[in-house]
Amino acid sequence: MMVRSIPWAICMVLFVTHVQAAGVTDLKAATAAAEKGSSDEAIQLFTQALAAGDLSADDQLSARIGRGREYSAKSLIADAFDRHDDGHRLRDNAIADFSVVLGVKPDDASLRIDRGQNYHMNQQFDLAIADFTAALKLNSTPSTLVQRAASERAKGAYDEAIADCGAALASDVRDANLDPWDIYNERGYAEFLAARYDAAAADFDKALALGASSRADDVLWLPYQLAWLHIAHARAGRNDAEELGKLAGKVNLKQWPGTLIAFFLGQIRLEEVSAASSHGTMGRGRECNLSLFAGEDALAKRNDEQARKPMLRAREVCNIHTLQYLVAGAELDRIKK
Repeated sequence: MMVRSIPWAICMVLFVTHVQAAGVTDLKAATAAAEKGSSDEAIQLFTQALAAGDLSADDQLSARIGRGREYSAKSLIADAFDRHDDGHRLRDNAIADFSVVLGVKPDDASLRIDRGQNYHMNQQFDLAIADFTAALKLNSTPSTLVQRAASERAKGAYDEAIADCGAALASDVRDANLDPWDIYNERGYAEFLAARYDAAAADFDKALALGASSRADDVLWLPYQLAWLHIAHARAGRNDAEELGKLAGKVNLKQWPGTLIAFFLGQIRLEEVSAASSHGTMGRGRECNLSLFAGEDALAKRNDEQARKPMLRAREVCNIHTLQYLVAGAELDRIKK
């Protein structure tokens, strides 16, 4: 009887060892899938790894972080195809995973930022600000200050957003992922939304001076930068035709978005600004910007009724996470008043 039980015992040990190794194997496969950009496969494998029940405490946390980041990445794809409910749900899943890990490791600054970004995208701005604030107490960087400023700006806390951008500019910390001209632009957007148009124009002008050389190969950057600068001047009641004309010499005025500058200079009519695009996302982005700037041009000319239609169109076609969507909403609220 004892002799017969030995092979059985060996088989059981091998079976248990195989079961116990399943979670680790799935975790490794999930990590590899994530590195390849296969979010669906990665999420499934991370879930299997967690369900196996054999992961160490540290590996469980790693699996939740990995799955949370894949949920977050997948949510952006859902948003790009206007599946906003799916995007919101996926970010809720990401937040749940990050929250479990933060319950064990509350001082993980990078994870605070990850969760804050998902709260921001789900328009839970107070929760996003709380996470960015916690991250800043652990590791203060310009990029985290700017991210908190974006959440503050989105909820209408413009003074706080402007102050955070100012702190980012004054910081001695160098951030490889953030250029100073980016911060000037971010502060300019907050000032613009706060109807402080002279201050916004000054920051857009500073961003233009600092960023022009590094963005020389980007055919979109300069026209859009000039558009924001012009609109800020126009909303402040300043005629910048001469200045804009000089700067326009560096732009192809016959090709979008250079045609936008040609419109501001009075060289073409609004309906001539943009030809239809056969690319869906590109076409929507173009219509989004054109609608917003057409509305801003009308507001600068004190024509609220003329501004309403393009602003409404901007709210329809702009991605809900974009600055353009936010600005159009703020302008429509002002028109109602």
